[in-house]
Amino acid sequence: MDGGTKLNRPPYKAPGNKNVSNNIKSVLISYWGIWVILAVLFVLVTIRISGFKPHAGEKIEAVATLKAPVFGKAFYLGSKRCKDCHWVRYDSWQNTLHSKFMQPVGEYTIIGDFERNNTLTIKISDKPSKDAGKDVRMTMFKKEDRYYVSAEGSDGQPRDYEISNVLGIGRYQNYLTKFPNGEIHVLPVEWNVKDRRWTDRKGLKDNFHENGPSWDAPENIWQFKCGGCHVTGIEINYDPDKNSFNSTWADLGIGCEACHGPGSNHVKAASEYFDYEKETIVNPARLPWRLRAMVCGQCHNWGVSTVDLSEHREGFPKKYGYPYGFLPGKALYLFYEEEVKEKRHHQQYNEWISSEHSSAGIMCTSCHEVHQKEDIQVAMTKVSPDNLCMGCHKTLERRSAHRIHTFGSCVACHMPKTIGHEHSHTFQFISPELSIKAGGVEKQPNSCSNCHHHKDTPLENLVDFLAGAKKADMPKPFSVHQR
Repeated sequence: MDGGTKLNRPPYKAPGNKNVSNNIKSVLISYWGIWVILAVLFVLVTIRISGFKPHAGEKIEAVATLKAPVFGKAFYLGSKRCKDCHWVRYDSWQNTLHSKFMQPVGEYTIIGDFERNNTLTIKISDKPSKDAGKDVRMTMFKKEDRYYVSAEGSDGQPRDYEISNVLGIGRYQNYLTKFPNGEIHVLPVEWNVKDRRWTDRKGLKDNFHENGPSWDAPENIWQFKCGGCHVTGIEINYDPDKNSFNSTWADLGIGCEACHGPGSNHVKAASEYFDYEKETIVNPARLPWRLRAMVCGQCHNWGVSTVDLSEHREGFPKKYGYPYGFLPGKALYLFYEEEVKEKRHHQQYNEWISSEHSSAGIMCTSCHEVHQKEDIQVAMTKVSPDNLCMGCHKTLERRSAHRIHTFGSCVACHMPKTIGHEHSHTFQFISPELSIKAGGVEKQPNSCSNCHHHKDTPLENLVDFLAGAKKADMPKPFSVHQR
């Protein structure tokens, strides 16, 4: 082969992946193409089966295509179930006295002295009775991890009653005991936290045996008289054939559902039907203001139920001592007959409803918190009481009684303690004249005698002081302004 001869060869191609990459691309295209075709076929078949024929421009909402859920009667679940979603609110609720209104027995819940200062002797009153003047002794003691009160019942026989639950932790603490048939009673002693001593709980001194209904009498069964406001979601479960109780409840104390209503449907809506969450629970903050106040009034009230007791037996009370059947959001007066004649504990709603605050729409939550964020407070006011009052009453003039009490307190005069530790919620000044007419401060407390400076001042002098303060600010001749 000479140098001028050329071989007829195909042009040289450097080694590469062009053909290979083309082959892979073809495979991928065909692979995804198959899936696209299958997806289109699936959609067409689905439409064909369902019979759906969309119109041009029609907008379809997914929620609108679902049928409205059918919810049955709601039932109570307990506050721990609320914690799953509302853990911040749950934590703040636990920091309130509502959550501790009734507690189990334990060394951290019992605050009475069951070891050293653990006896109480009561002298029976002079009411007509064979036991008049008799000294009755009660002993409170602890055995292993259980707590007992040794007391006499209506049969006159002393027994050791085991404590099943405790009520209260702030000012007083009371104790419950469960009888063999399941009925619960409040034991006739209570612990005074401030004075650190045992006192008679209206059970022996004036109500001993035939003097009156004893603490263990059927008409004082706790489930009928008090239970609805000490626990949440109580079911009395009385069996008249066996005369026995199998009472249950969702929460000890005032739980979430006491103010928001039974939560089973709310939980179901949150799990399956998101758009129905708000419709399946009561938020008192969104209720009309009167209905909102009634949520508080179901327990901060005094009276009896509008319905008769369903469990009939000799000695049972005729009506429940709480608004049996009431649920938040309903009208309280349909379930409760309020009584305001006699001053009792937890009567704030009775007094508020007759006040100017009620007429003006100033309700419970205007002044009080519901979910306490920080330390436990007794009244849970949003700010200090006097600042709370002055937030609205900004035009107060320092005249008459206000002129001589610039160092005083709005609450001391306009919300004096009227019974025990309860402050009046009429927001009206209570004159010493009313105490004179009633026969003394013990029968009718007033706004002046509660002050430490005036606690021993004769009532007549207090009346004269007030009259003098009023005259000092009147134009002369002031006699025309006298009543």
